[in-house]
Amino acid sequence: MNNITYSIPKDLVVSAGNYLGIKANRLAGYFGFAESSQSVKIEEGWEEVLPIILKPRNFTGMTALFEDDSFLFTNIVTSEEEAAFCGQEEGNLKIMPMSQMEIIELLSSYLKETEDRQKIKQELSIDALICMLSIADSIKRAKLENILNPSKTEFVITEEILQIEFQYNQESRNLRWLSAFLAELRWESKPLDFKKALKELSKAGIIRYKDSSVEVSEDGEIFFEELLKRKTILGLRSVFYHQGVINYLAMALMRTENYLWLLDVTDKACIMSLNYEELQGMIGTMISPGEEPPEIEALTTDDTEIKMKAERSAEPNADVEAEIKVETKAESEDINKEQKKSITPKFCRNCGQKLSSGSKFCKKCGTKI
Repeated sequence: MNNITYSIPKDLVVSAGNYLGIKANRLAGYFGFAESSQSVKIEEGWEEVLPIILKPRNFTGMTALFEDDSFLFTNIVTSEEEAAFCGQEEGNLKIMPMSQMEIIELLSSYLKETEDRQKIKQELSIDALICMLSIADSIKRAKLENILNPSKTEFVITEEILQIEFQYNQESRNLRWLSAFLAELRWESKPLDFKKALKELSKAGIIRYKDSSVEVSEDGEIFFEELLKRKTILGLRSVFYHQGVINYLAMALMRTENYLWLLDVTDKACIMSLNYEELQGMIGTMISPGEEPPEIEALTTDDTEIKMKAERSAEPNADVEAEIKVETKAESEDINKEQKKSITPKFCRNCGQKLSSGSKFCKKCGTKI
């Protein structure tokens, strides 16, 4: 397909699909489509793009934060063979078909290639990873305050300061701060136990934690030095079916001064440096098609009440620099119910290798599934 943007009135998408004999599946419900009784005139190109929109095998919400602090919010849908960026503008669905490889190459280009460096990997709980980003945010804030007030040269980091700053950034959805950006990617929001997280970071040798006071250790300097030089970060949240069960994945991919990073947003999270090939593999893992989802008998706005977090604006009245935007929704009860089921991933979260059904370990890198 050519990289042409097609525009279809959102309230006519389902009717147009029915006219063409294309029955929507469950993942199409994330767009919040509703049935319409209006007459439909099929325009040129609709027959090509409607199967991708109405019968996706993967729905991925993307948030991109660039070096100049501008944002891009969009969605990626993948069918069995095709893919597309999808957004909404003034009641119209904007669809830009691209091949999966074109999308992988485009998103990778946002982060840019780095020199090959020694591998860095630190496994942490998700609370500890977000807490580590909160420490980086506090250091960054102190440096900014020093620019405004050069006489303010000393600052301290305490458990209380981290809690207050994180809570403020999260509640205001100020995604320009790394801890809030990563927390927003989680499929299920949970309270963050800072005391437990700080103890975990201290045990890992990343910080020194005593009497609620936090200091960066020598071993932790490499992380914080790089986190303070954040350039571009992509947040990806994917939904797909695997072995008849709906799966939810989330990760962030970040470029700093000298490294490309994977920030795994699972209960057993990690921060890991990547080379460019591994970066492309991770993006491919997130947008690759799963199994054929079940069809939906009817699509109504009442069935889709929960907005996907990946589509929320970073701040009230934030300037969002994006050609394609969309408000996406999901069924709250189904998400909560399905999250409790056992999930067998399609790909290894460490190296991107495709996994065999029932695998306990990755055959390529040995990572436990």
